[in-house]
Amino acid sequence: YFTNRCNLACTYCYEELSGRPKQVLSKEQLRNSVDLILQREPEDTQTLFVLFGGEVTLEWENAVYMMEYAYSKKKNVHFNISTNGIKFLDDDFIKEYKKLKFNLLGLTSLDISFDGLGNSERITHSGKDSTFTMIEIFKKLNKYDVKFRIRYTIHQLNINTLYDDIKSIAKFISPHRIITSVAWDKLSENEIKHLLQVKQMLRMDWQNGDIIIPICELFCDMCDGCGVRKDIKTYFTDEGNVTTYDNFEI
Repeated sequence: YFTNRCNLACTYCYEELSGRPKQVLSKEQLRNSVDLILQREPEDTQTLFVLFGGEVTLEWENAVYMMEYAYSKKKNVHFNISTNGIKFLDDDFIKEYKKLKFNLLGLTSLDISFDGLGNSERITHSGKDSTFTMIEIFKKLNKYDVKFRIRYTIHQLNINTLYDDIKSIAKFISPHRIITSVAWDKLSENEIKHLLQVKQMLRMDWQNGDIIIPICELFCDMCDGCGVRKDIKTYFTDEGNVTTYDNFEI
């Protein structure tokens, strides 16, 4: 958790950042967190580091430092960069990411949040809808041949357009993968029934070849080869190890 700062002001943000002091991990804290994680990790299993915030790209120098340090300690690692994608509007930043050593080694995955027609709540600090900006960013990433995944959160604003959203994202944005998650507590019983119907419709589209990219259903743990789940998740902030829990605990 590199920072609690963000370059968007999503109306539903679960971080509740207003009024909170700035939090940024120092390099010493980064080294300490990596060391603590690797102490418990077997050498023959992959360690997955998720880099997020806030918005991780606002602390990109620290993010690269953390990846360099972790890789110096263990080679069997993977770095998942979870971002709102805004920084990738800058062509120079796209080029920098593309040349990143760990990207070239195949040790990174880039996850960008985008909620389709429900994206209208993902706004800038000036109150502007970020949707058209995101479409431009996806065009640029495809132009530069940068592999990315879309993280799509299902909620009340897009549940009724979910099927069309996913199909449109798959066909016209063409991410490497669509990862869905669900704001379960925001959905009614009927909306959940609709969600399960859409799930089956998308499964049929996959089977008949109408959709040719993977759609991870309802939740994802960024497995290292679908079906393999991480046993333990640990969250580190500038306050240290704030929580550790078994994968199947909520």
